[in-house]
This record gives sequence, structure tokens and C-alpha cells, in this order.
Amino acid sequence: MQKNRLVTVTLLLISVVLLSSCAQVTPQNEMTPTRTLDGTLRPYPSDTPSATPLPTDYVSPTPSPTITPTATPVYYDVREGDDMYGIAFWYGISPQAIMTANPTVNPRMMGPGTTLLIPITPVAGATATATLALTPTPTPPYTALDEPNCYPDALGGLWCFVLLENNQGGALENVSAEVTVDMGEETLTGTAMMPLNLLPAGASLPLVVYFEGPIAETFSVSAEVDFYLPVMPDDQRYLDLELTNQNVTISEDGARAEISGTAVIPEESTGARYLWINATAFDRDGNVVATRRWEGDSAFSAGEQAAFDLTLYSLSGAIDRVEILTEAQAAQPED
Repeated sequence: MQKNRLVTVTLLLISVVLLSSCAQVTPQNEMTPTRTLDGTLRPYPSDTPSATPLPTDYVSPTPSPTITPTATPVYYDVREGDDMYGIAFWYGISPQAIMTANPTVNPRMMGPGTTLLIPITPVAGATATATLALTPTPTPPYTALDEPNCYPDALGGLWCFVLLENNQGGALENVSAEVTVDMGEETLTGTAMMPLNLLPAGASLPLVVYFEGPIAETFSVSAEVDFYLPVMPDDQRYLDLELTNQNVTISEDGARAEISGTAVIPEESTGARYLWINATAFDRDGNVVATRRWEGDSAFSAGEQAAFDLTLYSLSGAIDRVEILTEAQAAQPED
């Protein structure tokens, strides 16, 4: 029994020695404090991205409005011979729209220098100067052109007449046509104009153009209306004149015609700013062989009678008949 106690004590002593030796051999590790890094935490990437949370004090920015430039108003300065209806047609709007935009302007009394506000939205590059924006009509619905009648003159040039027939119910203004002379290797193009501004419904007038020489012996001529303005039904600019004492005398050989008469300005009018008388001569085949305009040299009062006379000379063939048209534009009433 005593022997067993001795063995046990011995074993305990050995264990204590061994543990002491191990404790002395194993060194003590010192803990190093972890440094906190400044920065923004990033979520760990995954297959499905998640939205980055916004700060609690984040304010959504207000989008800036798109700046639209203010349109510059369009104004038109009235010129000699202008009227409300023509200006309205020029801009493609109604006369009432212009009258509404200019309530202080009397359309029957506006004169040159009057400034009108045009109620349209201008496009880029628009100016206050009116520009005709009409698209030429290859086959105008209101007109019909005859084949051009062309005659060489003593200077080697070429006179061309293109008879224009207004075969519809409304009057026309400022009609012009493009006339082309084809001489094979060379082509000439000119603009033929009416001798009057106005072509009443049912009437005819020649468009006239002259080509300087030299002109080839063989040529062909074609014509096409390229511009016209319809006159409003209630337009009061032009006067209805009465012709009295008309006399047309054609010489025996048909080379010359003498025309005379009297134009009477209507009593109920304000008078006439001008007076034009145009005479056109035709041969037996209906070809235009001459045309000429007589012009009064002054304004005319209401009820005044203006005597006129003029002579036509045929460019080709004998004159068979003569047609006369008049034009007078009403004078502006006095203030």
C-alpha cells in the first residue's frame, strides 16, 4: 500500500515538471489591434446586382426645363398697290386673321408705310420682308394657254405672244408664264407678262416676252403658266369702267388698227389712281399679231371721262379684229 502511494506521488511530480517545461518553451503571442480604414462599404458582388442604397438625406435633382426661343413677330410694311386680300394670300392666311391682328388698321384706308402684324409662326430664317411662297402650278385650274405666236423683228430678236384665257368664274392677277425657245443646241427661256395686272373672268389677254437675237431660222416654242393670284370675290380695289364712243378702224391691208374711245370713272367711286386701256389684235385664225397699252398720265376723279386713242401695228398677217380691256385701281379715300 505504501508502495503504491509512492508511485502515485512520483508520477504527479513528473507531470508537474513536464507541464512547467512546456509552459516555458511556448512563447506568449501579443494581440495587434486592427486599424479601421476610411472608405465606403461596397456590397459583395453577386450574380444578381442589387441597387446601391442612397443616403437618407439624398435629394433628387429637379430637371432643368428645355428653353424654347420666343418667336420673333412677323411684320409687313404695306407698299404701293398692296391690299389686305393680296397680303393675306401672300402669307397663306385669311384676310380676317390679319384684320383681327390689326384692329386699328382700316383695310380700305391703309397706305404705303402702314405696318401690319402677320399672325403666323415664323420658321427659322424668316424675315419681315414678304416672300412669295406659292408653288407654281404646271396646269393651273383657272387658266388655259394657247400655242405661242412668235414673230422675228428687224433686229433679229423674237416677239412671243401667249394668249391666256381665264375660263373660270374668278378674276386673276399678275399672271406670268415661262416661255422656252428651243433652237437645238441652244435654249432660251424668258418670263412672259400680262400688259395688265387684272384678268377678269371670261376674258383673254396675251402674255408678252421678247428674246434678243440672234435667233436660229428653225426653232420651237413652248409656254407654261408659272404664277398667278386669284382675286377675292369681294375685292374692291379695281373699278368697273364704262367705255363709250368706241371706234376701231382697221386699214385696208390689215397692217394697222386705230382705236379710240372714252373711259368713264364711276360716280360712286373714290376716283382712280391710274387708268390703263389695252388693245389686242388678232388675225383670221385667232393668232395674236399685236398688243399695246394706253396709260393715263394722272389720277382721275369720280365721274371723270378720259378719252384715249392708240394705234396697233401687226407683226404678221392682216388684223381681223381687236379686243379692248380696261383697268383702273380705286384711289385711297382721303382722311
